[in-house]
Amino acid sequence: MRKIFLIVFLLFAFFVESTVQAQTIKEVIEGVPVLPTPTANVPKQSQKWIYIQKEDRKFPDIIYQDFQRTKPETYSDPDKEEFCVGCFQFRKPGNSNYTTLGVNVGQSDARNMLLVTYDFNANQIDWVEVEVKFSDIKLKQYKITPEMKLFVYELKPTSPTPIYFYEDYIQKKISSLNAQRIDTVYQIDDDGKVNKLSEKKYQPKDYSMTTLETADIWNGNETPLQ
Repeated sequence: MRKIFLIVFLLFAFFVESTVQAQTIKEVIEGVPVLPTPTANVPKQSQKWIYIQKEDRKFPDIIYQDFQRTKPETYSDPDKEEFCVGCFQFRKPGNSNYTTLGVNVGQSDARNMLLVTYDFNANQIDWVEVEVKFSDIKLKQYKITPEMKLFVYELKPTSPTPIYFYEDYIQKKISSLNAQRIDTVYQIDDDGKVNKLSEKKYQPKDYSMTTLETADIWNGNETPLQ
C-alpha cells in the first residue's frame, strides 16, 4: 500500500514541477482557466496548475493531520514536500470587480481546496475552504452557482480522539467513521466578500470508508436535526 502512495506522491511532484512557475499572483490569475459554473466536478475538467510562491500566500496554507481537522499543519518549511497551486477560476457573469481562484494545497494524500477572491490588480479580498480529502476519502465538498452562491458539505467525525490517515485508516484499517454532516451556504457578493447565509446540521451516523471514498456527501440521506 505504501508503494502505491509513494508512486502517487512522485506523480504529484512531477506534475507540480511541470507547471508554469509563476512569479506573481497576477500571473497566476492570467494563466489558469476560467471555468463555467455551476459545477461539482472541477477535478474532471481542464485545469492548468500554476505554483503559488510562499510570499504570495495570504490565505491559510495548511493541510490537516487528522480527520477531525483539529491539527492543521502549516507549510513554512521550504524543504517540506508539498504543493500549493492555482488551478482554475470562477467569475460571475457581468461582474468585473473580482475573480474567484481555486487554490489546491496538499501533499501526497492530504489535500485541501480553497476558493480565494482577488480583484484584477491581484489584491486578495477573501477566502473560504471548500474541499478536504485524504486520498479518496471526502470530508468536505462543494457546489457553486453562476450567481456565486456556494454550498459547502462536510463531515465532522464525532470522536474526541484524533483519527489519522496513516495510523488509523492505513495501519489499523478502520472500516467506518461516525460523523455529523454539516451543510453551509455562502454568498460571494459583488465585491468578492464571502458571506455565510445559513448552516444545517444532521444526526451523526456511521459511514463506511467505502462510502466516503465513492459517494458525494450531499447524497448521504441523513436526518436533519430539529
